[in-house]
Amino acid sequence: MMVPQNSLPANFTGQVFAHKLNFISTTLSNNGIELSCLLKGTDIELEGLNDREYKINKEQIVSFYRNILALEIPGVSLLLGASIKPKDYGLYGCTLLCCKDLRSLLEFSLRYHNLVTKTVNMSLHVEGELGQSCIRFEDLLFASDLAEFNIELQCVIVLSLVRDFLDCEDFSFDALRFSFDKPTHHKGYEDFFGCPISYGNQYSEFVFSDDKWSLNTPKSNPFAMPLLLSQCDSVLSSVLSKNEFLITINKWISANMHKELCAENLASDLYLTPRTLRRKLSEQGTSFRDIVKELRCSAAKKLITETQLTIEDIGCSIGFNDVSNFRAAFKKWTGQTPSNLRM
Repeated sequence: MMVPQNSLPANFTGQVFAHKLNFISTTLSNNGIELSCLLKGTDIELEGLNDREYKINKEQIVSFYRNILALEIPGVSLLLGASIKPKDYGLYGCTLLCCKDLRSLLEFSLRYHNLVTKTVNMSLHVEGELGQSCIRFEDLLFASDLAEFNIELQCVIVLSLVRDFLDCEDFSFDALRFSFDKPTHHKGYEDFFGCPISYGNQYSEFVFSDDKWSLNTPKSNPFAMPLLLSQCDSVLSSVLSKNEFLITINKWISANMHKELCAENLASDLYLTPRTLRRKLSEQGTSFRDIVKELRCSAAKKLITETQLTIEDIGCSIGFNDVSNFRAAFKKWTGQTPSNLRM
C-alpha cells in the first residue's frame, strides 16, 4: 500500500526553491571551495542563494550538480548530506521539527516536499503483510551522469534529518537498497548508514519495520503545529496555483502520449499561439520538449517495472513506433536499457 501523496505532479517541471543549493554552496564554501566553481555556467545569482523565495529551474540544478562532481571530492554526497540541518529548509524544516513522531514526520515531509528543492520524488510504501515500510527515491533530473549522486545525496539528507528530529545520532533504518551498482566509495556508506546495503535493486529505498513508526520526536511542539501547517498549506496552495498551467499541460501530454506529439496542437487546444505557449513555458523554466521527455521516461519506467508488457508495446504506448528508437531514447534518459531495468 502506498501512503497518499500531494497533488502536484511527480515529475520535475517549472521552477523550484533553491534551499538545497544554498546549503550545498555554504557547506562546500566552508570546506574551501570557491562559489564561482559551483555557479559556473548555471546563470544562478549569487545573492539569490540567500533568498528564501529565490527559484531555479531543472537545467540550473543539473549544471550545479555537474560542477560539484567536477570537483572530484571522494564521497561528496556524504559530506553534503550529513551537514544538513532543519534550519536549512526554512518554514518546511521548522514544521518538521514540530512533528510528534516518525510517522507524522515522514508523512509531512512527503506531502510538502514541493516546498523545497525537489530533485527526487519520494513515496512511502507500507507492506503490511511483511510488517515493514519503505521510503522510495526516484530521480527527477533525468541526467544519467547525475542519477547516482542525486539519489545518494537525498538518502543521506533524509537519514541526517531523521536523526536530528529523533535526537538520536545512532538511528538507522533496517536496510537500504540502491538501484545502481556498488560505487568505489561504498565503505563510507556502510559507516554512515549503519544498516545492510544492497545494490542493483529495482528501486532505491530505505526499509524499516513498522514498530519504528511510533518513535517520538523529542523536539515536537504540538501548540505551534497548527499555525505552521496553515502557513505550509498557504505556500503549497501558491505553488499549486502557479503550476496550474503546467499541470494542465502534463495532463494533455499524458492523455496524448501514444500519438505523435506536437506543440502546435497543444497550443491550439489551449487557445494560445505557439509563440505564446513557448513564452509561458520558458517563464516556468521548461519547454514542451522537456516535459514530453520527462513524462515519457516516467511512464516507461512505470510500465517496465510494474507490468508484463513487451518492450515494443511499451514503446508504442508512449509514442515510439520503432522499438530500437525507444531503446536508444530510454538509454539516453536513464543510463540503462529497458531490459536491464526490468531485470
